[in-house]
Amino acid sequence: MKIHDISIKNFRGIKKLKNLKAGDINSFVGKNDSGKSTILKALDAFFNEKFASNDVFKGKEKDEKTEIIIRFTPQHEIHRLALDSEGKICIRKIFHFNPNNGRVIKDINYICHDIASDTIGNLWGIKESDINKQMQELELEFSKSGRGVTNLSKIEAIDEHTQETGRVKKEYPADEYIKNLRKQYDFFDIPEFSLFDAEQDLNIGSTSFQSQFKPIATKSLDDNFELTEKLEKNVQSDLENEFKIITNLMQKNVPDLELIKPNVSCNWNNLVKFDLSLKFSAENYEIPIGNKGTGFKRLLMVAYFEYLASLKSSKKYQIFGIEEPETFLHPELQNDLLDSIIALSDESQFFITTHSPIFAGATKNSNIIVVKKENEISNYLNFENEDEILDLVIKELGIRPNYNLLNDNYRKIIFVEGSGDVKFWNIALEKINNHVPDDILFIPCGGDQVEFFVNAKLCRKIGRKFLFILDSDKGAVDYENKLANKKDLIKKIEDMGGEVIILRKREIENYYSRDAMQRILGDTKLPEEFKIEDFNDIKEQIKLHVLPLKVNFKAKNNFTVFDEMTKEEWQSAAFNIEDGKTDIELIISKILE
Repeated sequence: MKIHDISIKNFRGIKKLKNLKAGDINSFVGKNDSGKSTILKALDAFFNEKFASNDVFKGKEKDEKTEIIIRFTPQHEIHRLALDSEGKICIRKIFHFNPNNGRVIKDINYICHDIASDTIGNLWGIKESDINKQMQELELEFSKSGRGVTNLSKIEAIDEHTQETGRVKKEYPADEYIKNLRKQYDFFDIPEFSLFDAEQDLNIGSTSFQSQFKPIATKSLDDNFELTEKLEKNVQSDLENEFKIITNLMQKNVPDLELIKPNVSCNWNNLVKFDLSLKFSAENYEIPIGNKGTGFKRLLMVAYFEYLASLKSSKKYQIFGIEEPETFLHPELQNDLLDSIIALSDESQFFITTHSPIFAGATKNSNIIVVKKENEISNYLNFENEDEILDLVIKELGIRPNYNLLNDNYRKIIFVEGSGDVKFWNIALEKINNHVPDDILFIPCGGDQVEFFVNAKLCRKIGRKFLFILDSDKGAVDYENKLANKKDLIKKIEDMGGEVIILRKREIENYYSRDAMQRILGDTKLPEEFKIEDFNDIKEQIKLHVLPLKVNFKAKNNFTVFDEMTKEEWQSAAFNIEDGKTDIELIISKILE
């Protein structure tokens, strides 16, 4: 369940921010102290309830409160009376302070498109007994129990019976609302938000670092409950034996004393503390991580985020806030880190503050926000005016085009969506064409990324034509649907002088050869349930059916598979258009012409 948009009132430098749209990766750029990190802190306040008096906007009116509203897009269908007028889950958190003791008071409400009635409604925010009362008021027959009798069936009956009543926006306390949604829908839960603060103490022994890994230790202790219980009983017994001796000694002066009994309480969660050492293939000795640079530790934290996002046992959607991920990192490592974040964004959501042209340049132009501060108030400018915002970002961060575009040795420019696609087409050319031409320049940057806008502008300026190969489309169910989904992007690229061609299958993973995968797995047999079809989710198929057999088999961009595939397997894995012509071969002919 990802964030659709964010509204904030009276938080730090924000007086009022309404419906700031969110995508998979959201980059906030701007000068220092403009308020880039304020969004990340607001998310931390919303999800983790980290709110203090200095988070209140200093210019608020006396009776005003701090409010954060987040609207979520449900990943599956949820009954409409639980949603707002646009089909979103809408939760408002209000923060203020008790005037008597100064403690924070947090109110949590939900906003829905509800029944226009003073007595009927709030069906997802009340208990079953209250739903029954509304059924009685409407004179609807119902059973308290029995096959098919659920809160949902009663809500559906009330919803159908009140269609002519109309619907209006309403707001209610969310305590029972969240419980009821969790009870009714197995997939539902509020996402988890992890904040990676730029000023976070990166000393491995620090509380801030150790706490990030606490869930691992907690799970291990829970799994070893019998062992810890036995240890507690042994300690209890040993202490009791010793205190029997002390009791006997005290009875000389206190004859009516019968027993001194110790009560053991072990706080196992606070017991575990660890350090880390590293062993590299080119080195003979393990090295304490404390001896490595700060940039390396930042990479470790992002790897941990990846671990959290990949946990199969958790149904919670992961949202990550990272302040200045480029800090302490060499530009080459920035690109590696960016690749990891892009891969993670398939199943997680990122909010990033950055001064780096690498991170901002790879952000979709619809999810890049320029932050400016005027009169101590932060303003957030996003994609209402495309050219204006992109020009601001380019000017702010100094994003430059790929100057290889000016090199006359390259006769053709091929834009693809990512670095993985560059490798894919290089292998395809080698396998099918037996040669990778050195006069073809592949540039990885999505058609809706800032970096592409900069490069396409240069192509147009110098009169160079280019080809854009569009790859994945997670929402598409077939090729026609893929074309429809990419319609606006195709037009934008063509308007900039480019030619567009689209893969006939869902994404490059759908071009894996099952036979090649089986050879890599060796004696580990691929299960019959594992299917490679044109538009199914291959990465999910691998997670479900292959990873349990071979844990280190990569799901996304597994170039070992593509390298293993023969020319015949490449041709059979491709989409057959007509007369034996495949989409891969036709695209290669376009590249080479």
